[in-house]
Amino acid sequence: MNSVVIEPSFASWRSAARDLLARGVSPEGLLWREASASATVFGTLDESAEPGAPPPVKIARGFLERLETAACCRVRDRWPFLYKVLWRWTQGDRAVVSPDDPDGRRFNRMIEDVRAEEERMHKFLRFRHRDPSLGPPEFISWFEPVHDLLEHAALDFATRMGSATWMIATPHGAAFWDGALLRVDRTSEPEPKPTELASPGEAVSGDAIEALWLAYYESTFAPAVAHAAEMASHMPVRYWKSRPDAKSDPTLIARADPVARRDRRARNVPPEMEVAIDMEPLDGPSLKTKPASLDGCKRCALWRNATQPVPGAGPADARIMLVGEQPGDQEDLAGRPFVGPAGKLLDQAIEEAGLVRESLYLTNALKHFKWESQGKERLPQQPAQREREACRYWLDEELTRIAPKVVVALGATALKSLTGHRTALSEYLGKTIEHRGRLIVPTYHPTYALRVMDPKMRDEVLGTIVEALVFANQIAEGTASVRTPFKA
Repeated sequence: MNSVVIEPSFASWRSAARDLLARGVSPEGLLWREASASATVFGTLDESAEPGAPPPVKIARGFLERLETAACCRVRDRWPFLYKVLWRWTQGDRAVVSPDDPDGRRFNRMIEDVRAEEERMHKFLRFRHRDPSLGPPEFISWFEPVHDLLEHAALDFATRMGSATWMIATPHGAAFWDGALLRVDRTSEPEPKPTELASPGEAVSGDAIEALWLAYYESTFAPAVAHAAEMASHMPVRYWKSRPDAKSDPTLIARADPVARRDRRARNVPPEMEVAIDMEPLDGPSLKTKPASLDGCKRCALWRNATQPVPGAGPADARIMLVGEQPGDQEDLAGRPFVGPAGKLLDQAIEEAGLVRESLYLTNALKHFKWESQGKERLPQQPAQREREACRYWLDEELTRIAPKVVVALGATALKSLTGHRTALSEYLGKTIEHRGRLIVPTYHPTYALRVMDPKMRDEVLGTIVEALVFANQIAEGTASVRTPFKA
């Protein structure tokens, strides 16, 4: 029997599997064993096994990604089973990925289990802030995943956390992010959970933010904890202990029975005993109400799901103002406009136009990120008319305060917010619009260029944005011959 010794990682298995396929070695008679990173990757493999076998067929990217996901499923025979699936697939037996096939059914179930556990990790993992005087990492967390998905899931946290440094420790290894590079270290033996998420001599910061969160949790989630069984159906009990707020659960659960009894008594009050109480309606947020600050703005409901408002940024005497649609996912987390993929493309357009970003004022028509969850992503949603009208207060405030000579409207939503009219963006490309004594130059939003699949068309869209920026700069400098602009 041939023995194959690999590190417990998909990369090591893939390398071994590629070699075995090239030799035409079938799954029967192979013994797969895991070793630590210091062990020899290959043990004893019969070099003469079917030397005349043809090279393996090309593996489709989608199938390879599914293999990588299934490889995270921590079962005893995952490596020989995955090689069996791969062998059948390369032999032309594509039924191996079908739910109707026994192997295919198990293969798909492994993928589903890993994806479900990864989603739970994204939901239930909680970072704790360390004392800044101790140096990086700034945030640390302990999580005990059922499957081997630390490296798989850490990439998402690296994207979401930006430049903040963090460490995620698990019984089987740890992931480190220094703001630029991700490093994953594995352990040969499972490590127990530390009593505190800190090294000897260190301390986790007991800052006011965590204390505030615990107070909020105890007051807001007490009704949920009162129904512990229902809570466990949404968050399995094994995840409770890893949460910083778990220390509040015993107290809340101890109050559960009295709370539940009061709820039952309230539901059992006979209708004839109910008494109507006349009350004046509470004043809700109104578009006529002027908020004291952007941080406290509740003129529409977008503040509820946003991390924070994203104000405009730039010099107070900027001659050119760029207005986009709304903050994106990364802008919502950073609190600054145009720092995500669209912002990087806009930086490229600004540079090609011969301008400097620091001389421009950049803002959005909406100040909060409107999104919906799709899996682990937050996808932007089209703002409603009332939401645009609510945020128009802040856009007008910026226009009055900055008083730019020209405004570049990036996209149709920005143009609608600036003019107050439904206007087709395509009709005004390369032209100017006068509104309230201010010149507006409409162009595409850089996000549109990111969505265009055809490279040639993408370059054309980017070129249109560059031309609009050049034209706006000429207007600001008084060197452009502006024909009679459209009135809006």
